[in-house]
Amino acid sequence: MNNYKNEKARSVSLEKVKDYWKGKNIPQIWYTNMEPGSVAYYNNTSKQRYELYFPYLKESAEFQYHRNEKVLEVGVGMGTDLIEYSKFGAKVYGIDLGADQIELSKKMFDTLQLPYEELKVASVEKLPYQDNFFDLVYSFGVIHHTPNINAAVDEIYRVLKPGGRAIIMIYSRGWKHYLKRCFIHGFLKLKIFKYKFDWQKVYNEVSEVNGFSPLTQILSRRQVTKLFSNFYIEEINKKRLGEFFEYKPYNTIKLPNFFLNIFTLFGLERLLGENFIIKVQKSPKKEKGKISEVIWKNY
Repeated sequence: MNNYKNEKARSVSLEKVKDYWKGKNIPQIWYTNMEPGSVAYYNNTSKQRYELYFPYLKESAEFQYHRNEKVLEVGVGMGTDLIEYSKFGAKVYGIDLGADQIELSKKMFDTLQLPYEELKVASVEKLPYQDNFFDLVYSFGVIHHTPNINAAVDEIYRVLKPGGRAIIMIYSRGWKHYLKRCFIHGFLKLKIFKYKFDWQKVYNEVSEVNGFSPLTQILSRRQVTKLFSNFYIEEINKKRLGEFFEYKPYNTIKLPNFFLNIFTLFGLERLLGENFIIKVQKSPKKEKGKISEVIWKNY
């Protein structure tokens, strides 16, 4: 069993998390001022998501590689990513804590005349599907908000077929975390004293677009490895330098591309990125190969 522990997270109710992620806090709802539900609204949201805010996502999410597979998205939001899987022929299912998100996603699928198998209100801590049901489980920026993240990962493991895979994004301790959350908000703005040195409460207040999240867990690589210890881990990579490097936060400034190019040249995104992209497989642990055997092997 996985053994990542965060007792402060377990004290937060799932109902409180559900109450936060609605209305103005539905993910991606702030990407455009267009009326939600139209084709133009979806197209504009998609462009913002995959070209501006998360340019790495189309490749990392592997949208085009799961045709005819059963794909579950945990935390559909307004359905943008699940729509991409559907476009490429996957049999898509989606869950979310909020009824608003599910209805918005259904509306987007219907507007675009794309098929889906099921969209329903449910929690990742108790997935309403039988064992060994899905080929792929996808979740982007969701499970770090759930109080029992260990149960969430165990449920993802349970519903995957043997050999099935999961692609998960979890917040990492990158430059934004240490500079903005810890240094600026924690120390310069004295929030660490306001919360009596409870860093979890600082993270909660200063994370997400509108702030004051009931729970936002930010993990280290070691914690991610423990969390997914039941799986065979294909890769854990840090992505996205984010604001100032890749886009103008709140319509302010973007640094000259020179800075982004320097960070890219020296591979600093792997150290300072703010998102972990985790790719795992439900399969027995594979024995590590030896370089010497590869060199001498005929093929």
